[in-house]
Amino acid sequence: MKNLILIFTLFVSFTSCSQVQKEKLTIALCENGEGCKEVITQHSKSEIAQVLKRPELVSAFTENTILIIEKCDFKSEDKLTLQQIHSQYGGSGTPGKITDLDLEKYLAENTCLSNCVNPTKKISFTILSSDFSGSGYFFISWDKQEAYMPNAAYQQLYAGEEGVAEMSIDAFFKDYQYITYINHPESGKIKSNMPIGTNVVNFGNDEENEARFKRDFKATGNKRPHLNTADSEFEYKGKDDEGAELVFWLGPAYDVCLPQGKFDALGFFNLGYIAIDNTTYSVTEISGPGLVIRTTSIENGSYNFNTDGYKSIGR
Repeated sequence: MKNLILIFTLFVSFTSCSQVQKEKLTIALCENGEGCKEVITQHSKSEIAQVLKRPELVSAFTENTILIIEKCDFKSEDKLTLQQIHSQYGGSGTPGKITDLDLEKYLAENTCLSNCVNPTKKISFTILSSDFSGSGYFFISWDKQEAYMPNAAYQQLYAGEEGVAEMSIDAFFKDYQYITYINHPESGKIKSNMPIGTNVVNFGNDEENEARFKRDFKATGNKRPHLNTADSEFEYKGKDDEGAELVFWLGPAYDVCLPQGKFDALGFFNLGYIAIDNTTYSVTEISGPGLVIRTTSIENGSYNFNTDGYKSIGR
């Protein structure tokens, strides 16, 4: 059971993030059959990422990358010139220029960013470490502001661990507490609370945590497919509080948007969502020496759990 406790109290430190990129982007505003216009903007890459809510798209841009915007379709182009893109979209002559585009208004008029409905998410994951491996899943509820691992997932993750199969265990993260509901054939129904985040993340201090992440983490430029989609997720590398290398992979959040000023909405093993400069990312992997925690799928879900009859122990 010692390994079991260690695994459940595993929390890594958010100590780094990419530096704010000041380089300007070449933006092509295109319309099929009409060609494209070059948008002249003073916005930086990070500002454009925040407006589009697509940090994974913008963060990997190079000096030659052109951001193509066609209503709600955003994509990057590294090989074609602006003139060639203009021709592909049916334009003739030289692309015109737009100096007064209100990008946020343009996106709002095309209802591009109205998809943040924040449904309950089911996040499946795997863990591989030097002394433990397994797979499981949990739910994040925005309405209840909690994460929940049902007994079925708990049993799946800790299959073979001594004593686990003898009881049912449902676990929650809520109000910076790790809460377990244990139903044991001999001890009955027991509820236990344990504070989380000690000496690691300063839970509840979003401003401080975001500042640390942005200060210390750096994007490596490495990318890979985001789960089973055509989108990409990107690698951020830094160190934990003890100086060991720590790697995060961050991907798109789609229909999840954390409120302004909120940094984290984390579930088990720090998987879930974080927001940087008001742009929400999904946390799809955390890895360090001898440890890899990886999201394998994210989908909408729902859950119910009856807490009646449980007797509290400890805090």
